Amino acid sequence: MPGVFEDRHGGTMAIWLTKDSLIALDPDMRAFTLVGAFLGYFALLERGVDAALGEVLEVNSIRGAIVARNMSFDDKIKTLRTLVDRFVTDKTQAKNFDELAKRARNFGATRNVVAHTPFRRSSKSDGVEFFPLSASSTLEYPEMDWPIDEFLRQIDAITETDNALRSLESRMSLQRVAHALLRGPGPKGAFGGLFGLGELLSKE
Repeated sequence: MPGVFEDRHGGTMAIWLTKDSLIALDPDMRAFTLVGAFLGYFALLERGVDAALGEVLEVNSIRGAIVARNMSFDDKIKTLRTLVDRFVTDKTQAKNFDELAKRARNFGATRNVVAHTPFRRSSKSDGVEFFPLSASSTLEYPEMDWPIDEFLRQIDAITETDNALRSLESRMSLQRVAHALLRGPGPKGAFGGLFGLGELLSKE
């Protein structure tokens, strides 16, 4: 899977991952490379979500970093989904965004497992064996073994979702939502901010 990933800030992250190049690695090195690649691509997806959230709330630079740093990925997704559902008038675009956001949220759950679970080179495949622990109601040790093909599939899906979110966000006028949040309605004494947002959007 050779490719160059372009993030939302115009930068590129060139990670050339092919099955042949990965097979050529020492199995232990391959395991760390695969896990690192998955986490790296997810980090770019989260960076894009941070940028979208910052655009809606009109916070950038240090302020945006502070807001994003103090929210979990799940909280960021839920906040964006709520704002888009409530304030984007094109319901087709809003629905498409929501489907992509839910897909991104699922990647977040997978990322948590990959990031917080011990792993080693697999003795069963050409990839990685993880040792997750589930203790929701009963103690379980689910089997989790990802071959190279599964890592490449996951990374492709993350990249595809991020690109689709980026493309859709550019057409949804998130900045318009931000301006309405900040300006509020004109008459003195009227509610501003969130209370006046719906009225402003309906007039513009």
